[in-house]
Amino acid sequence: MGSWQHFISGDYYKLKMFRDMNKNTMNHFILLLAVFMTITFPITIACQSSALSAAELPYNQSEALQAKEAEEASRLHDIPHYYIKVAIDMEDASYSGSAVIDYTNIEGRELSSIFLRLIPNGGGTYGNGLLAVESLMVNGSSVETKYSLDDSALEIMLDEPLEAGAHLVIRFDFEGNVPVDFDGGGYGIFNLKDGVMSLAGWYPILAVYDDEGWNIDPVSTIGDSVYSDIAYYTVELTLPDGIIHAATGSMIRETRDGSSIKYNYVSGPVRDFFIAAGNDFKVKTKKLQGIIVNVYYLPGHEQSADMTLGIAKGSLKTFTDKFGTYPYDELDIVEAPMNGSIAVEFPGIVVVGSQVFGNAVFTSHEIAHQWWYNIVGNDVIDDPWLDEALTTYSSILYYEFSRSGVEHGQVLDYFENEYENTLSSGNDDMIAQGLDHFEKLGGRHYSRIVYTKGAIFYHRLRQEIGDKAFFAALKDYYKDLKYSIASNEDILDRFEEFSGKQLDSFYSQWLY
Repeated sequence: MGSWQHFISGDYYKLKMFRDMNKNTMNHFILLLAVFMTITFPITIACQSSALSAAELPYNQSEALQAKEAEEASRLHDIPHYYIKVAIDMEDASYSGSAVIDYTNIEGRELSSIFLRLIPNGGGTYGNGLLAVESLMVNGSSVETKYSLDDSALEIMLDEPLEAGAHLVIRFDFEGNVPVDFDGGGYGIFNLKDGVMSLAGWYPILAVYDDEGWNIDPVSTIGDSVYSDIAYYTVELTLPDGIIHAATGSMIRETRDGSSIKYNYVSGPVRDFFIAAGNDFKVKTKKLQGIIVNVYYLPGHEQSADMTLGIAKGSLKTFTDKFGTYPYDELDIVEAPMNGSIAVEFPGIVVVGSQVFGNAVFTSHEIAHQWWYNIVGNDVIDDPWLDEALTTYSSILYYEFSRSGVEHGQVLDYFENEYENTLSSGNDDMIAQGLDHFEKLGGRHYSRIVYTKGAIFYHRLRQEIGDKAFFAALKDYYKDLKYSIASNEDILDRFEEFSGKQLDSFYSQWLY
């Protein structure tokens, strides 16, 4: 998420690239039934999950997946499952709802507390919105909670430690206020602007527990802020009649309720759940590479929508051929008016700002994030380069394998020239550093190093080890780290393995 925000750091970088290029089971069933009941009534039971066949994925999660991917996803029976009901008030720029999180401790040690992130409260790229939690219970009982980090982190103190492999259910109500046309530094991903509401990070989401403990970093001002584990989502979304929307996953039911309409969604394994809603959206739909692609666009931009469908076709083919299969049944591409960003990625959805809607560089970059960030995750706070550098190079690969040789050459030359300018201006830096380092130096420096130099790193690496080893390593990385969180070593070791070369000095030159 947060892709290409760095191009808005100063007038020169705001649209420079765009201009220059022109360019179980009954037990599980009983639990799930109880979960839905507790949207209104407290939970009084808890039971263990058990392995599911592809046909038994909870609440039709398989409907959001390609048929050949459902069996693999069915083995992820211990990942969190969010059950959310939310109603959106477009006129008041607000929403309210309730949620249940079905959580199993797979961390290999007992946990005395669990953290939820309330990302909009942290400001940064989310502007000045608010997210509040009420009536939080664990397994039907009230528990002690504690806020920190400007109320963007909520610690749930458990009455008894949760042993490894044990299970619990968290229930709460929530409500949020969405900024209206916020231009104070936010990206526009949690905002209402020109009749379009973008809802990123709108609900409390589980923090990631890893070898560092619970990750509760401050919300970033230049990069991504949602570092999350893979999870299933079952969401009931209520909107006023006449509002067109796009959301993560697949809609399985639509029912009218007076002047409102309820939409029921399920997702495959994803990192989070995004919603965009507006009065004026028009939609073009086409099946590409076996995937339903929906392009949501604003009036007068039909030609750009057609171009976007073409970009999606080439991107899906290139990335499937070179990396591995896109697992979901749908991909949505949404045009939205944005403030401090150009384009942003979410699971199953990419958002492209109106100023670059129809541009292939930005659109292919965000589509590549479905592979690098969503399906193969990474710590976007400590290792932002791990997804951003690879998605930037993936957009170059899109040009190489889906467009003309002339266009590919122009795009590659652009990145090469930008990197050379970075060297000649004395602004070189190491790629593999955390957001805290780049926040001190600003968005333009972040762009130069993580995106531009990061893309050239991958190009030079490919030249060093050859195409066969390079693409074999990427395919193996995608296959083995699918639905997991990758480390730097996970990808770098594979290039050594498949090339048979020792690359420490090469990596040190570029990364560290």
